[in-house]
Amino acid sequence: MDSIIKLLPDNIANQIAAGEVIQRPASVVKELVENAVDAGASDIRILIKDAGRTLIQVVDNGKGMAPMDARMAFERHATSKIRSADDLFQLTTLGFRGEALPSIAAVSEVTLQTRTADAGRGIKLVLEGSKEVSREETVCAPGSNFQIRRLFYNVPARRKFLKSDETEFRHILSEVQNVAAVRPGISFTLEHNDQTVLTLTASVLRERVLGLFGRSRLSGALLPVEAESPLVTVRGFVTRTSHTRKRGAGQYFFANERYMRHPYFHRMVLNAYGNMIPKGEQPEYFLYLSVDPSAIDVNISPTKTEIKFAEEADIGSILFSAVRKVLMTGNALPSLDFTDHPEERIEIPVAKPRDPALIGEPPVVSPFVEVTSVLNAPVTSPRPVSTMPDLSVWQDFNADYERRRASATPKRQNLSGAFEEIVSSTITKSFPEPVLMEPYAVTVYDGSICLVHLPRAQFQIAYHSVKKALRAGDALSGTLLFPALVELGAREASLVKEYSDELAGVGFDISPMGSSTYSVNAVPAGSPAGSEEELLLSVLEECASTGRSSEEVLMDKIVQKVVSYRVRSASFPASSMMAHELLKQLFLLPDYLVTASGQTIVSFLTPKELQTRFK
Repeated sequence: MDSIIKLLPDNIANQIAAGEVIQRPASVVKELVENAVDAGASDIRILIKDAGRTLIQVVDNGKGMAPMDARMAFERHATSKIRSADDLFQLTTLGFRGEALPSIAAVSEVTLQTRTADAGRGIKLVLEGSKEVSREETVCAPGSNFQIRRLFYNVPARRKFLKSDETEFRHILSEVQNVAAVRPGISFTLEHNDQTVLTLTASVLRERVLGLFGRSRLSGALLPVEAESPLVTVRGFVTRTSHTRKRGAGQYFFANERYMRHPYFHRMVLNAYGNMIPKGEQPEYFLYLSVDPSAIDVNISPTKTEIKFAEEADIGSILFSAVRKVLMTGNALPSLDFTDHPEERIEIPVAKPRDPALIGEPPVVSPFVEVTSVLNAPVTSPRPVSTMPDLSVWQDFNADYERRRASATPKRQNLSGAFEEIVSSTITKSFPEPVLMEPYAVTVYDGSICLVHLPRAQFQIAYHSVKKALRAGDALSGTLLFPALVELGAREASLVKEYSDELAGVGFDISPMGSSTYSVNAVPAGSPAGSEEELLLSVLEECASTGRSSEEVLMDKIVQKVVSYRVRSASFPASSMMAHELLKQLFLLPDYLVTASGQTIVSFLTPKELQTRFK
């Protein structure tokens, strides 16, 4: 009987291994950037075409490789990081397995140019599907230049399951951020389709965090954390209790300069905030842990984002105490931003000493002051009598101005009259004026006692108003008298570009101002003043979480978010008459029982239910 177990060819074995290590273009970027960091680079450039489908290029000025090392680097389990099993517990580098480059070469076309600083010429290698196509000497700068083309060209199934370019590039951006956040001394440049998306110069840790995750949003909110013990050294930043987010909060852990996820440490940070933040809100934190390498194990997941700690409980307690102490003391202190950027410093002029010879004698001042007034001044001639201007000229000017303003100003949606057309054509059941008990109203409707949650009723009415205006193509934009300047992180900036049509559809008018700064010229009509940045970030998070699986679902989620901000500033009805008018509008809606998000608006207590209560 023939043996049914066969040894797989190297190319198939490499493709199987690549399936674990290289899941998408972002995986390639992560591995190459980490290799550049391990090589001692101080400047790393990442160039992307078509979200990595066409080209991924990583150029660094690190140590480079000799010709023999360059070829050996593409062999499976060939590495310069470890020599024995004991080295796995003394790791100080990001890469160590020797799997990344062989896995990348197995599913793409790879071109490598590299040279060491002491070599006169470098080497150029070209590989396709793990097979060497050419090798030749070349002239190149010290360091390494990897070019990855046609990713997954020989694995069509894997290529077919890649997401949209926007989604895949967001994953690439996230991987670059994870590496750059812990290496402030390294400069990073990220380009996508010949457009610069991210530029980070070497700086201090705080500047790197602000540059990556949003200077305007975080500059006044960060509190420094510093704690040192024999087990762990904790440093980094947490945000003030007044700075929280419902969704999209930046929460990052790094251990020994490696990004990681750690649910237990995350819970300890949240416990440190405790009741100091509202329920459902999330703080932001950027915490860096330094631990003895022999006390952690990073070799437990293919992506190396999970780390096991020998003293996990004790480190968690130290982390809790460090964050809690900062929150208890730091929230009472004002935030001072001493930036290290020379271009942002304010130059204070220093007075130069004068030559006494150039300074004359001071004037003699009389101690008596002469006071004059128009009340007691002698009348020398009658004052001219002012004449009234020609009103016809002003009326013509004003009419022209009103005509121009009417043609230039977009229509605004009037929420109070949103349902006048429906009200005029629909007959509703009459009901008495309700009794108010904030936030509820109680009335009798359709033979039952009716309890209404009025803020949710306001939301539902506004929601249908906005949806109706969108279907009619009416403008929902409210132009700001003074545009709001917003500095976005790289991730949020990419979301603005990706979802520009959806943002414009609900009333946003956003213009790029260079670098990471954007000008918000208009917001959805009715939005509370001063909430422009918060609303924009909230809508962007909704876009990122919902995605483009359904355009209708996405727009509905965006409308819900916009309306929630609009009704936030709405006042509670001041009288039963006002509440009565509000309920009239509510009961005209086809879905007045629950909000668009599924929350109960109206609850009925029927006569039958009342009878059971009074038995």
